[in-house]
Amino acid sequence: MTRYRLHFVLLLLPLTACVSWQPAATPSPPQFVEVMQPDRVRVTVRGGTRLVLEEPSVEGDELVGTVEEASVRVPLGDIFSFEIRRVSTRRTVVVIAASFFAGIAFVIWAAAGAWVGG
Repeated sequence: MTRYRLHFVLLLLPLTACVSWQPAATPSPPQFVEVMQPDRVRVTVRGGTRLVLEEPSVEGDELVGTVEEASVRVPLGDIFSFEIRRVSTRRTVVVIAASFFAGIAFVIWAAAGAWVGG
């Protein structure tokens, strides 16, 4: 991995903490899917099984999507929870603040090493 790719990865890695699965603020998952047309949703069905459906759509009384390229149909009555990926403001603020203070600590550490080393 080149030095520039490593820097790019290190800069983007904290951003993965900024997105999380959150309950969709809607009384009707089918209506949400039809209006918002999300790329993926996560549903928990009765029995506790979680599925991440890509390219979800509603057909009749079923939520239809793909899971690892296999077509999956989930009856709407079996959906226990319905979540979408959203930016988590709290996590974003924490990651940015932690990165900022870690950067300052690194600069102080590096400067102290330069002064001591001569």
